[in-house]
Amino acid sequence: MLYLSIDFGTSAVKLSILDEEKHVKCWAKEEYPYIMLPGEKVELSPKALFRALDRAARLLPPQMLSKVEALCYDTFSPSLVFMDAEGNLVYPNIITHLDRRSRLQSDYIGQTIGNDAYMKISGIYPFAGGCSAMTLVWFQMNEPEVLRSTCRIGHLTTYLHKIFTGLWATDLVNASMIGLYETTTQKGWSKELISTLKMEPSWFPEIFSPGVFYGTLREEIAKKLGIPAGIPVAVGTNDVAAAQMGASNTLSGQIINTAGSSEMISILTDCPAVNPHYYLRNAAIPGLWQIYAITAGGFAIDWFYHQFCREMSRQEFYDNYIVHAIETCGCKTAVTFDPYLTGDRQSLEKKTGAWHGLTLSVTREEMLAAMLKSIQGVLYSTIKAAEKVIPLDSTIKISGGMVTPSYLKLKLREIPEYHFEKVDDCPILGNVELIKYQQKGLYHA
Repeated sequence: MLYLSIDFGTSAVKLSILDEEKHVKCWAKEEYPYIMLPGEKVELSPKALFRALDRAARLLPPQMLSKVEALCYDTFSPSLVFMDAEGNLVYPNIITHLDRRSRLQSDYIGQTIGNDAYMKISGIYPFAGGCSAMTLVWFQMNEPEVLRSTCRIGHLTTYLHKIFTGLWATDLVNASMIGLYETTTQKGWSKELISTLKMEPSWFPEIFSPGVFYGTLREEIAKKLGIPAGIPVAVGTNDVAAAQMGASNTLSGQIINTAGSSEMISILTDCPAVNPHYYLRNAAIPGLWQIYAITAGGFAIDWFYHQFCREMSRQEFYDNYIVHAIETCGCKTAVTFDPYLTGDRQSLEKKTGAWHGLTLSVTREEMLAAMLKSIQGVLYSTIKAAEKVIPLDSTIKISGGMVTPSYLKLKLREIPEYHFEKVDDCPILGNVELIKYQQKGLYHA
C-alpha cells in the first residue's frame, strides 16, 4: 500500500509517498509566505497554500502518484478558519499561530472566566497566539459580521478535510488547541466555556482520533494532486503531535524537540497537570497529553541573517557562519538574549526580544550565539517543569532543518543530563503511523 503524506508546516508544505513499511519513496517541498498586517496580525492566504501544494505535487513522479491508495496529513496550529456551509472561507485567510491581535481579548477572558479557572478546563492560560478562543472573541468584538455568516469554526485541518472529502471533522489535538475543549479531562467541547463566551455549539465539528479514515478523496482534488479519486482520507492532526508518533514516542515521559522555523518541545504525559508556564494539550493518543512550549527558531535566525549578515550568501551563513559562532562563542560569551522576537506564547504580557551585556567589544558572533543559547533556555525550563510532574526519558528525539552537529553540541551544553537522538521526517512518518495505530485498534475516539 502506498500513502501520500502531507505536512503543512509553519512556512512550507512537504509531500512524501511512503510504502507500507513507512519507507519514503519520493518527496517534494514548496514554501509559502505569510501576510503581515497592522495590529500584530499574521495570516496565510489559502491561495498561496494551495499553489505550494500544487507545485509540490507536480514534482512527484506521476506513475507513483497514480498508485497512491490513501491520503493523510498534518498542519501547523493554531490556524483558525471561519467557514460557510460549503466549506468556503468566510474570513478570507487562515489566521496563524504567529498572530497576536487578541491581547485585549486575553484580558477579557481572564476577567470573565478567571485565568486559573480557564486553565483548569482548557489546559492553558488565555495566551494570545496560544489557542484560538481569544481570536474568536476578537471577531465577536471587532468583526461580528464574519460570525453571522459562519457555519463551522476550526483549524486548518478542518478546512482541508472539508476540501478533501466534503465532510466536517476535527481531531483531538486541534480541538484542545482551539481553547474551548475540556483538555484536562478529554471529555469533549466545554459547554461552560462555549456558553460563558457566548459561542454557538454548532460551530464546532465532531471530534475524531487522528488517523481514522473518514471520507474519501473528491475527484476535483484528486486530479490536482495526480492521485486516484475515492481513496480513503485519514483525519489529520497537529504537526508536533504527528511528529511524536513519527519518532515512535507513545509513552509518558518521552520527548521530542523540533528545530525548524519555530523551536518546540513536546513531552508526553499521562498526568494532566496544568502550569501557567507551559501548554497542556491533548496528544494524538487518547489518555496522553503534551507538556508543550514554543519559541522562535529559524524565524529568529533568518531575521539575524537579514539584519546583520547580508554581505554573505544564505548558504555560507547557514553552513559556515552559524557553526563558527557556536564553536567560538557558544561557551564563553557573557551576552544574553531575550528570545521573544515573535512574542511569547507562554505569557499574558507582551514580550519582545533584546540583547543584554552589549559593549563595544561584543561581536555579532557573540550576539548570534546568545540568541541560539536563549532558545535552549526556553526548552530547558519546560523540561525542568515537566520533571516535577512525571519521570522523563533521558533521550530527546530531535528533528528539523536546524539540526546540525554544532547545534547539537550547543544543545548538549545548555540542556544537561539529556542526550539527543536525531530523527527525520517525523510528521510525515507520524501521519502513516497514526493510520496503523487506528487500524490495529490500539485507540479509539
